[in-house]
Amino acid sequence: MNVSDQLLDKYFKNKCTPEEKLAVESYLREIDELPDHLAPKEEWDDAEDFPMSYEKSDLMFEEIKRQTLGNKHKNLWLKITSIAATILVIAGISFYFLQTPALKQQIARITPDKIEKINEINWKSIVNYTDKIQEIILPDQSTVKIYPGAEIRYAMPFVSKKREIFLEGKSYFQVTKDKKHPFVVYAKGVSTTALGTSFTITANTKSKIIEVQLHTGKVWVKDIDSVGKNAMFSKILLPGNALVFNRIENELKVEKQNIIIAKNTKSELIFTQAPLVDVLTKLEQHYKIKIKYNAEDLSEISFTGTLNLNQTINKILTELTELNKLKQEKIAEGYLVKK
Repeated sequence: MNVSDQLLDKYFKNKCTPEEKLAVESYLREIDELPDHLAPKEEWDDAEDFPMSYEKSDLMFEEIKRQTLGNKHKNLWLKITSIAATILVIAGISFYFLQTPALKQQIARITPDKIEKINEINWKSIVNYTDKIQEIILPDQSTVKIYPGAEIRYAMPFVSKKREIFLEGKSYFQVTKDKKHPFVVYAKGVSTTALGTSFTITANTKSKIIEVQLHTGKVWVKDIDSVGKNAMFSKILLPGNALVFNRIENELKVEKQNIIIAKNTKSELIFTQAPLVDVLTKLEQHYKIKIKYNAEDLSEISFTGTLNLNQTINKILTELTELNKLKQEKIAEGYLVKK
């Protein structure tokens, strides 16, 4: 169908048939320019408004862009000037608000004074690869005897809110007294907490059993590995007690151990779960002095460890009494040990 000026005039007056409308729209998509005169000015002024389809509006917009882009070079300097003026206005407004005390305080609140660096935990690991017991001194001056094949790990710095040790295998702990920083050993999902005491933990990797033996003082032994459940147990052990826990079978035993004085030589006394009363008796015999005490005060206290007989009796008694929260004083007959 030929598209004449008359047909275009009918199209823009919205008087075309559907077939004529399709032909005109196809024609408009192909031409570069619209005809200079589609209808007299009077007719355009008298024409009624009608809704314009999206297709028509797109065609008209493309034609407007084509005609206006030809003048882009003439308007370039005007555009640059406008953009520069806009930037200056924005910068001025920003500078004004930044000088406002309330806004500066708000910015200060949302801006961190310092970006804290997250410190990585540095772990110290000690493994006993020998066939003999290895003795080490921890940063808090506590003593650990690591049995062959055992490993202990702790974070550096060692003392923070707690003194925490992670154990695999068997180790003996002689804990330096510090009420502000509990000493905690974790092994096989069990925590053993002490303030100042001595104990042995056996938690071999291939074994399903963990054993905690208390030598002096008191410890709190707790199951911490029952995720989503109540703890299997939470026990306070007294000297001479041994807690044995089998997690596979969920079996728990707390028993009193047999007391043995392991060895007595000329230079040292070695005790294993010996009543403190017996330890003091041995010291009386060696140093040939009198040590007085109330037997009831010492009835539940035992001692496991080595006493160096080359030391003075005063130093030995000081260590024993501090470890067990006792006091000792020099009297005319010798020494007095009391609560």
